[in-house]
Amino acid sequence: MTCGDQILPERAELGFKYCTRRKCVRENREGLTVVEIGQHKTNAEYVILGGASGEQALKDMREGKYRRDPVVVKRESPRTHFDVPKRQFSQPRVEKYPADRVKFVQALHDQGYGVEDILEKGAYMNLTRSEVVRYMSGHRPPSARA
Repeated sequence: MTCGDQILPERAELGFKYCTRRKCVRENREGLTVVEIGQHKTNAEYVILGGASGEQALKDMREGKYRRDPVVVKRESPRTHFDVPKRQFSQPRVEKYPADRVKFVQALHDQGYGVEDILEKGAYMNLTRSEVVRYMSGHRPPSARA
């Protein structure tokens, strides 16, 4: 006991030697060693290595009852602290399209031409289909919306 308080009888029956106060729990708790027993075509079985069940599991492993090697999982204390460096992220880069290409596509679109016609008329500009669709649906200045 760390704090000198009494332990509840239920906790004593379960094997605890400390009360439930935060200070006592921090100072007296012990880590558990857990074994994962992987078996063929079924979920893994987890055994706490402590007490009679832990001894039986170790005995079974030594005798080869389980087909795969067990993996011992070491539990880290919850007070593990990671320093994450602070970083300034750059502003996203806004892609600016060439104004002459955008105006060409939007002018032809305003005249009623479709994507295929614009590709045909703008063949010398090497426009791609995705470029034409992007420029057709792009932002237009207020004066061109009339």
